Amino acid sequence: MEESEIFDNVQQVNEAQPGFHDFKLLRTSAHTSLYLAYKAGKRFAIKATKDNTALQTKILQREYELSINCDHPHLVHIYTLEDGLPFGLGLVMEYVEGRTLGEYLKERPSRKERNRVFSELLSAVEYLHKRGIVHNDIKPENIIITRADNTLKLLDFGLADNDAQYALRTLGCTPQYAAPELLNQSGVTDARSDIYSIGVVMRELLGYSLIARRCVKKMPERRYANVEQLKKAWCNRHLPLRILLSFLLLAVCLLPTVLLIQTKVKEQERRDYQERIITQMERRITSICETSIVAIEQSPYFEFANMHMMVMMERCRESLDSVINKVDDQNLKMLVNSRYQFIFGNYCKEVADMQWGDKAPYLMVTPSEHHSFYDSLIANKLPYRPYPEKE
Repeated sequence: MEESEIFDNVQQVNEAQPGFHDFKLLRTSAHTSLYLAYKAGKRFAIKATKDNTALQTKILQREYELSINCDHPHLVHIYTLEDGLPFGLGLVMEYVEGRTLGEYLKERPSRKERNRVFSELLSAVEYLHKRGIVHNDIKPENIIITRADNTLKLLDFGLADNDAQYALRTLGCTPQYAAPELLNQSGVTDARSDIYSIGVVMRELLGYSLIARRCVKKMPERRYANVEQLKKAWCNRHLPLRILLSFLLLAVCLLPTVLLIQTKVKEQERRDYQERIITQMERRITSICETSIVAIEQSPYFEFANMHMMVMMERCRESLDSVINKVDDQNLKMLVNSRYQFIFGNYCKEVADMQWGDKAPYLMVTPSEHHSFYDSLIANKLPYRPYPEKE
């Protein structure tokens, strides 16, 4: 068949059936029926009352008035309110090929998909609240998930806005998802009533959480005040965990650095201590040796110079021992001793290199007649004194 012939056939059918036709009942509730119908080759969903009573008709008209100006990707679009249909007055709306939220959950969607669906629900309800509309009947049966791309569509404004209290007294709602103030008719409904229902749906969709727990508080003032607060809490749901992970990551990254710094600090402290001990020893040895060298240089006799040299050696050794005895580190003891040998050796070399000049014969040679005198001093442990001059 040619394309033109197909077009002519479709046009003839549309002309033969200009209005809605081929009605098919999709589902029924206590007071409404939902039909699938065709018009101009397109599919539409039509919501009708079950008994066409004055109250049911008023509720259907009110739903049309509330939703006709709503335009949101996650709300089922309302087109018109038609009268004269086979079943009476009908609300014509967008037909969504999908399944209810309850049926969708049986397919075991991923956590990421369920998170996205919940975000879309918040977006739809927030849009309604900003337009002053409270849905009052949020439940899985009124949430459709499209088969094409699993997008959420919220429908059924039958109990919305200020008519909700009156409607509940006559039509009722689903107690499992309704806020206590709706069931008890104990207060004015507002955004917090929808937040309660969202909390119940959230537990079924995502499981238990502190956010859902706050949503379903019995007292409205203990729930989130509006969807904006709920969305903020939802967006920041992982913030405590992220903060904890950040601290853990920071600790893991900083721990080696802290340990390294501590090691460096201890190493520096050890070096400073070593340097302090060695410097202390050097100053003492330097002071002793320089004082002794002055005395040696000024000695008129070799015996005096030798005496000062022996005193210098004893005092340096005592000073070295006093420093080493305070140290427990064997490596440091070796460093101190090595440094001592170097410094003391330089001073000994300085003494050996002294130029005695004309005093050399007297200083460097001890006459034989002096030997017995010096031996007697040593034997009797007498202090050193010069050999007495002959008269």
